[in-house]
Amino acid sequence: MLSLTDWLDRRPYKERFDGRFRQKMTPQRKHGITAGRIFSLLYEWGSDIGDTAVEWRVYLDDDTTLLPHVSFFRHERLAGLTEDERERPRLAPDIAVEIRSPKARQRSILRKTELYLWFGTTFVLNVDTDERTITVDDADGSRTLRVGETIGHPAFPSLAIAVADVFSPLERGKLRPQ
Repeated sequence: MLSLTDWLDRRPYKERFDGRFRQKMTPQRKHGITAGRIFSLLYEWGSDIGDTAVEWRVYLDDDTTLLPHVSFFRHERLAGLTEDERERPRLAPDIAVEIRSPKARQRSILRKTELYLWFGTTFVLNVDTDERTITVDDADGSRTLRVGETIGHPAFPSLAIAVADVFSPLERGKLRPQ
């Protein structure tokens, strides 16, 4: 018989919050490319100060486990944890990235953002690949960034990622008329 942890980590992946299990959507092309791009940009920026990963499940309490598309944890927050605790952290990431799927419900996106922030995430990036926007949510509110603007946050003064850089692989992949 599978443990709850093992069941959550079997495809299709699931999250649990507000007393319900929710199935994660199967990623498609734009989602996968964007997740990989954000991972590489965050990794390049923060590898000296933390760990960046794709689909790194977090256990926030007995009723809440989320699976951010990309997450970043500062090294000092992971330093006192055992290897198993680092693999399955019982704390929120410093930065959580959620990439909107075509069928994502706004209510679910907002609730997950609230949970990340409640449990200690510094900021959440909610990425919309169709609109080419990134909404940055933190304790002070929400702001939507567009191509031409830069992702940054006072908690991480060296962080400066151009929104255009996040979406550039999608632009390269467009078919051109003949």
